[in-house]
Amino acid sequence: MKFTIVSVLLAAASALAFPFNVERRNSIQISDLWAKASATGAAMHFIVTDPNYPEDTPTDCNLIWSYGSSPKGNARCNNGQYYIRFPDGPVDLKSFTLELERVSGPIQEKGQAKLTSKSLWECVDNPQDAVQLDCKYLGVLSMNV
Repeated sequence: MKFTIVSVLLAAASALAFPFNVERRNSIQISDLWAKASATGAAMHFIVTDPNYPEDTPTDCNLIWSYGSSPKGNARCNNGQYYIRFPDGPVDLKSFTLELERVSGPIQEKGQAKLTSKSLWECVDNPQDAVQLDCKYLGVLSMNV
């Protein structure tokens, strides 16, 4: 009898701690990822689609900063729900780590992706006047969170 009561109490505690209606998916999709650098600055754009939060994604993410330094530390995507960070420091567009972190919600998310020429990240030097570097991701990037 004691075993049955303990089992029921443990099952109830588990149900309260982990709601059944929150199903976590392990990756978010990043599409239309590109970046450009010029003598006056750098810009980056991408779109985040998050299956854990379908009500507020897809959302655009845009950054503009002085190339050779780091973008703002509190940069967020356009919907305000994702921090955009570069944990390796100042961004070298040819090779960098992109980090996204969900600001709020029942499912905590934080993920990183390393972008290099070995990861479908393609950069072209001096593709046109006033553009020193033009980079893009060939495909859709899955970021584990």
